[in-house]
Amino acid sequence: MSVDLEATLPRPLALATVMDAAQGTLAELLGLDAAPRLHLIADRRYEQGRRLSAGRQVDRAELRSTVIGESVDHEVDAMPHSVHYEVDVAGGNDTVWMMIIHHLSEAGGGVEAVLSPNRTCVGVVTATALALAVASSAGGEFVDEQIGMLRPRSSDPAHVIAATRLPPGSDDFVSACERYLRQFSHLNGWPGSLSMP
Repeated sequence: MSVDLEATLPRPLALATVMDAAQGTLAELLGLDAAPRLHLIADRRYEQGRRLSAGRQVDRAELRSTVIGESVDHEVDAMPHSVHYEVDVAGGNDTVWMMIIHHLSEAGGGVEAVLSPNRTCVGVVTATALALAVASSAGGEFVDEQIGMLRPRSSDPAHVIAATRLPPGSDDFVSACERYLRQFSHLNGWPGSLSMP
């Protein structure tokens, strides 16, 4: 089963806006006063699934100056343009892969963020918060076609947040992530792993 979550970007966003909104959305979804820091990582490299380079954490100045979702001239190269980052959750080993894709006009055009998490409770909830934050900040839509947490599905990020957020509780972050996903009984206890070891 694929576990991508998506957000459309009808307007450009600074990466700082994305990361700040994701941090707040994660805490709100989980009913926590604060969630662990999220670190944006660039230039991480892999070969056959093995990490070759840890990449570099994008600093605050670069987060403020880097904009995603701006138009790209596709005539320069005939392929859709994409940018790849990873988002690490501080204090653990969970990661969400974030790809910003600029679609060719013949494929409908537009820009979307595709979030692919580790298949853990922490990974899926973090990806959900990122997708909701991007959609909300850009005035776009939240797309959850592959997991289908909320039934009936909704593309309105404000509605998804209001309908799924947990009441304030005393859970730690990992337990709150598990509790968030267990509210969707049709997922049958998926994912079974709470976080990456």
